[in-house]
Amino acid sequence: MELRVLAICLIVAVVATGVAVGQTPSMAQDPSLNNLRHPPGTETVAGGTLGQVRRFGAGRKTMLLIPGIGFGDSVWTEFMERYKTEYTMFAITLPGFGGTKPLAMPADESKFADTPWTRSALQAINALLDKEHIEKVTIVAHWALATQIALRLALDRPDRIEAVVVIGGVLKMYYEINPATMTWTLGQRRSFADAMGDRWFKTVTRRTWDDNNFMSYDYAVNPRRGLYLWREAQAPTLQVWIRYLLEFYAMDVSANLKDLRVPVLVAQPGFDDPAFYVESGGNYMRNSCVDSWKGAAELSSRLEFVTIPKSRLFIQYDQPEALDRAIAGFLGKLQK
Repeated sequence: MELRVLAICLIVAVVATGVAVGQTPSMAQDPSLNNLRHPPGTETVAGGTLGQVRRFGAGRKTMLLIPGIGFGDSVWTEFMERYKTEYTMFAITLPGFGGTKPLAMPADESKFADTPWTRSALQAINALLDKEHIEKVTIVAHWALATQIALRLALDRPDRIEAVVVIGGVLKMYYEINPATMTWTLGQRRSFADAMGDRWFKTVTRRTWDDNNFMSYDYAVNPRRGLYLWREAQAPTLQVWIRYLLEFYAMDVSANLKDLRVPVLVAQPGFDDPAFYVESGGNYMRNSCVDSWKGAAELSSRLEFVTIPKSRLFIQYDQPEALDRAIAGFLGKLQK
């Protein structure tokens, strides 16, 4: 990859948002760091293991809830309360998020394209469905990485997955500052992930990470809720965040959408409330949750899209009633 292009992508890859006028976000690195390995003494869990599984509800139908990168199953608490009479729900947490122990690092930390932690999640979810004797399940996934896991399950197990609901999902890494990222091949994405791991994320400092990561206003309309969500997303170690993030960067299931046999609802945030702040060059949330899906509807008739106005990334908090109506309408059509 041309170094000039890599330099541009390096900035957007950490989701650079900037700060108030007159301040400069840290871009410092520390050569003594190795964020691609766990700190000594880190307790880990075995591959094929989930960080946590929370069962809730007593409905006849079954639902699997997958939180996105940075978050644990607690983000589903209010959602599950609303669906508890209709569904028996299993809300999972990926290892390393929500205060859980992470997976062990692969022997070769540079092979992000192999997506070992994502494959471990798929293995663990299938094992959970087997253990609970779940023959048919509706998957509800939120945000990045959860989208990829849900779509992969639908593609691999259409006999078992009844439907998928994606909330604030991201189809692939895309930033408008580098339009070429929309059409990158898998090979380009994998090369980018490996390069970013070695040249940037390996030695990035925590301050630089915090300065350039998602902002609290990205998550929710209510500022207090947004702050709580920001704190949760910042709680996991850099090592955990970086491994999952770079595996996400290396993935794109667009080419597989033509093979979908499972109906998928993609509920997209409006990012249209008057208080939502988008500075120049900082439209990364719309790029991820909306723009990354451009052209996807033409690839599969199984995909259905709905935009929920006056919502940000966590639609389930900002507009719960509108989201529930959209889900009910989607799932209701499948039962006719």
